[in-house]
Amino acid sequence: MFELVIKGVPVQRGQVCEHMSYVASITFGDVARLLNDGHLYIPNIPDLPDFAQRKLNVTRVKAIARYILETYQDGTTFFPPICVNVQPSPTYRDGNIYLPYHSVSLRLTDGQHRCYGIRQALQDIEEHESEYAIILSKLEIGVLIYAGLTLEEERQAFRDQNLLVQRPSVSLSHLFDQRSPTVFIAKELIQKIPQFNNNVEMVETSLGKHNPKLLTLATLVAATQHMFPHLQSKENLESLIDWATTFWTAAANAILQKPWSIKGKEERAAQRQESLAVSAPIFQALGMLAHDLYQEGVPAENLAQWLSRLQEIDWKRNNQLWQDRGVTQVGSQGEAIVSNTKTTISACHRVLREFVGVTPVSGII
Repeated sequence: MFELVIKGVPVQRGQVCEHMSYVASITFGDVARLLNDGHLYIPNIPDLPDFAQRKLNVTRVKAIARYILETYQDGTTFFPPICVNVQPSPTYRDGNIYLPYHSVSLRLTDGQHRCYGIRQALQDIEEHESEYAIILSKLEIGVLIYAGLTLEEERQAFRDQNLLVQRPSVSLSHLFDQRSPTVFIAKELIQKIPQFNNNVEMVETSLGKHNPKLLTLATLVAATQHMFPHLQSKENLESLIDWATTFWTAAANAILQKPWSIKGKEERAAQRQESLAVSAPIFQALGMLAHDLYQEGVPAENLAQWLSRLQEIDWKRNNQLWQDRGVTQVGSQGEAIVSNTKTTISACHRVLREFVGVTPVSGII
């Protein structure tokens, strides 16, 4: 009998001896082979009575495959283990889990996108760099093997595994990211621009009323993505960092009333209520304006002159200009409300372009 043999360690999941799991690992090649052979079954079709998974998201599969191909060579492919329900319960002996290959049911309870991403990565590399396919196929992913769960228990496992997981905030994710060239530039700007020093919230995604920081790392990274939207590598970024540093320094000097200065939480909360200059849409719109100027080939030494007209803007939230341009809306209490949406950011961008002179002043644009 042909068997799949997996090295593993037993784990007592409950008080009853039947409540057993096993911690193991399998190769990327085995993942792809089990999917292709139909032995790794993913119950994600809602119309079937054994439905116990979410619908497959093809975009996520492609993103995971790209992540694998970008990270496997330097050993920084970090995956949580996939989870599989084995029916019937496997045989465990001398540190090995024995599965009858042609009769066992391997039902995936968590990790379908990782599995399909692994298979996609192997298919992609076989098409373009077949000499590396063998290396990639031998990499391993952890597997938590549940022994003989009922359908109801399997569904509960899927619910618990996914509902109890909390994703990190966007800012914290950027803070820990060592790969992205955009994040790298944003972190460099924090160090190089005095107005950003000790003024950027590095962990939280949003700024509560008790947070005295000027902006979040998430906002600064988003602005940098607008500024340089097609970065792929961290190599040769020095000239971009220098240009971006000059841009933000010039912008900081051009916006009056010194919104960039370090403030206490009460002062900052009041400032956010009064001025758009410290709002996330404005920072992102400035990133878009920077992209315009960079595409136009404006040299760094001319940026201060180009941005000097920002001094003419009245940044007060209740300025009729912002409502006319679609940046703010009037709330139920008559207050000016600004939303951090693509529509608002685009409206801010149009206003900045108009004042700086990237486009002609011709009424509402």
